[in-house]
Amino acid sequence: MWHNYFYQIQQKYSMRVSLNKPLVIRLDGKNATKSRTNDFIFNYSGSFINALEETAKYFTKKYKCYSLFGSDEISFILPEPEKLLKDLDKDCDTHSNEVISLFSQYFYDYFNNNYKKEKIFWHAKCFSIPENKDISYLKYRSRTIENVLTTYFLIINDKFRSGKYNLEQKLNKCKKCIDYPSLKNIKNGILYYDGKRISLNAYCSNRTIQKDSIDIDDLFDLEA
Repeated sequence: MWHNYFYQIQQKYSMRVSLNKPLVIRLDGKNATKSRTNDFIFNYSGSFINALEETAKYFTKKYKCYSLFGSDEISFILPEPEKLLKDLDKDCDTHSNEVISLFSQYFYDYFNNNYKKEKIFWHAKCFSIPENKDISYLKYRSRTIENVLTTYFLIINDKFRSGKYNLEQKLNKCKKCIDYPSLKNIKNGILYYDGKRISLNAYCSNRTIQKDSIDIDDLFDLEA
């Protein structure tokens, strides 16, 4: 009796994800932006952004999926979620809490093996989205990343003062800093697919114009 009772409660608060729709898993580093030791801008061996890129490279290659990352967050978009679900659980459990609890452990282990300055813990969420909403999701998260990164950039350059600034005002302030080129290349987030960096702007533009499949090889970011 108690087994059924608690199982029903678990089912009520545990959403199932789809095997047919793209699966999104988003992770945010707990309190990561509060630490001045975490470098979200400069990509060198051992920096936060470098560890995040290595992690994106590994998991997008393993599951042949997309990843958008920047500041203290990373999203994975899996066109074929069954690849991940079967890897996490042989019975292919589609409960979101199971997906999060297992994947976040793999992610935590891989990221922190690449990032030695401090242990970073991660909040995780997952949900299914319609196939035609992937561009909307990327643009939404890209905007959030840009907002966080510009604030962080101004703080480390001692250009941020108390008060409310909109994104355009913050960008104008950033452009006056000598290190702005380093921010410019990553401020909208970095997009990966199948272990390689691809152009976020080109991908979103092509998918917006033509809904059919696009040639990913044409989008690889040669400057990465």
